[in-house]
Amino acid sequence: MLNTLKKIAFERVGGTPEELKALKILAEEVRARGVETHLEPFKVRTFRFGKGSAEILSDPPQSFKANPIGLTGSVDIAAKARYVEIPNLENMDTAEGEILLIHKRMTYDIYRNLKRLNPSAFMLINEPGKTPGYPIVKESLIYQFGKIPSAVISYEAALKIISAKEKIRLTLEQEDFEGTSHNLVAVIRGEIRDEEIVIGAHADSVASSPGAVDNGAGCVEMLGLIGHFAKEKPRRTLRFIFFGSEELGLLGSREYVRVHKDELEKIRLMVNLDMGGDIFGEDKAIITGANELATYIDSRNKLTGMGLRVSRGIYSSDNMPFAWEGIPAISFGRMGLGASMGHSSDDDLRNVDENSLRSIANIAMKFVSEIANARQIPFERAVPNDIMEQIDDYFYNKNGEKRLQ
Repeated sequence: MLNTLKKIAFERVGGTPEELKALKILAEEVRARGVETHLEPFKVRTFRFGKGSAEILSDPPQSFKANPIGLTGSVDIAAKARYVEIPNLENMDTAEGEILLIHKRMTYDIYRNLKRLNPSAFMLINEPGKTPGYPIVKESLIYQFGKIPSAVISYEAALKIISAKEKIRLTLEQEDFEGTSHNLVAVIRGEIRDEEIVIGAHADSVASSPGAVDNGAGCVEMLGLIGHFAKEKPRRTLRFIFFGSEELGLLGSREYVRVHKDELEKIRLMVNLDMGGDIFGEDKAIITGANELATYIDSRNKLTGMGLRVSRGIYSSDNMPFAWEGIPAISFGRMGLGASMGHSSDDDLRNVDENSLRSIANIAMKFVSEIANARQIPFERAVPNDIMEQIDDYFYNKNGEKRLQ
């Protein structure tokens, strides 16, 4: 698995030629295991990460790296900067002509308020000690409200900037464009054709990141499952999907659910592989479904001594669009110190080893095999109200979307 991971451990932002290159490598690996594939293209708004700086206009000036946030444009301005607590955004009338510093992840309400306040720009403060990455503002927010020039700066830079009396010159350069992303699909058909299990892993990475743990690991783990079930044919059909553009806002899985709306009724379960291979991590399963599914997974875990940490709730990945359609989901991952490097240039092969990759792959394989070959699936195809409310909140916070009741 590690050798295959090395082939795709390069930056592969959704909708770029690099993402397609990785998907073609994965397609070759799938075909080498005796299973055919096809690509399903879709359009996305994507970007090339650029460069930027935040300079305190003191004598002498002090300059800090500022990573442009994807899809928010270029700028060269000088303005006063100040830190704003998120709850206070609602109480402000304007921030025109200012650069605002905030420390929370972007949500629909935060971006809506920022646009209302009309600052010259905003800067997200990164976690202490962590290399700033290149996040994006979701295309849906840009479409609704328009662009606000923005960047990520280090915690250390933020401390200097908020204590400065001088103006800050913020210079950002980046390019965004319409690209084509793809979902790569492989199907292993079973004798039971009216019940399917979808197994998915996203193939893209964030900008500037090799995406080893997140989520090259999930891709090679899924290749392990494909190789197994190509030889050991399941009773139920298994549909494997390498999703494109997850990091741009779950765009691949959302597109798949939209295009294949009429086929969703057959899907009894979605198994998601996201985050893996972490040397200093632990294996986890997050159940986005009913208590009976969580109980089933946990009981199998205890009976077999897998050492899996089982919880019930939502998980921000490609399981979510399926769960929003009422399809229960299990997200398997291995998370720990290496996973904390996610969404940065530090998410590389140093954090991954063969045993850690095989650990979660073997666990997922056992569960999928048991369910795919069961005489009767031991849980309902349902997502209960308490979980659905969490999913509703999730999509509202991301995009301002509300489910039609």
